[in-house]
Amino acid sequence: MNSAFRIVSSFLLILTFLFSSTNQLNAGETVEVLGSPDDVNLKLVALLNKMDPDYYSEDKTQGFNYRYRHRWSNPYDFNIFIGKVGKTSPDSIIRVESPRRGQEKMWREIIEQELLRKPPQEGAVPLSEKYHTVSQTLNLITPIASVGYNSWNSPLYNRRDTIVSMGIYFLVDLILAGGAYWYAQENLPKKNIWTNLANVQGPGSVWDSPNAIIVYTALALPRAIRMFDAWEDTAAHNKAAEFGWSFKF
Repeated sequence: MNSAFRIVSSFLLILTFLFSSTNQLNAGETVEVLGSPDDVNLKLVALLNKMDPDYYSEDKTQGFNYRYRHRWSNPYDFNIFIGKVGKTSPDSIIRVESPRRGQEKMWREIIEQELLRKPPQEGAVPLSEKYHTVSQTLNLITPIASVGYNSWNSPLYNRRDTIVSMGIYFLVDLILAGGAYWYAQENLPKKNIWTNLANVQGPGSVWDSPNAIIVYTALALPRAIRMFDAWEDTAAHNKAAEFGWSFKF
């Protein structure tokens, strides 16, 4: 059991490292805006307040003039910087970073439509509402289905985001639930020669054993994590849909 636990723990750590490394490779999205950083800051703050006021100003600006980050209760996941393009340039730059590449592009398109008054890209379409009940119900079946529902025709995900999220939930579900089921099955009471001679009934199934709670817990863990992610995905998508912006998928 200890060796199996170490293998699973090591695999999950490697998976987490790879996912984090992949996110760090994101270059972010940048938009040039005419005006000083102070003027652009006023416009951006107005936009952030309109979308969701639950964010804060970060003191560590990494060389930029302003920096804003979301709070945990904000359904969006962003790290936004405002600075000058150059010392002699009249333009400012807005840089958006997010763990998901899709959300970075979503913010760029919103900033272009809202601050630069650019028309949507060719082929862009407005968003349709998504439903918490559908996403959460699919999550009970499998988190993969919930990710698929929330990523479909949503600017929060691009194709890579969808594949990575589905892959992580699939592997976690497989390793945790599969490992728990194997452990529970291995610890079922074994019949011996005397119980065979006496024709005593076998040990039964895993689901009837005391260790079934381990399997249920392993199944519940990724669904509990996805429950919060699904709420964020649905809420963020619907808030963006309220303003009538169009996005290209």
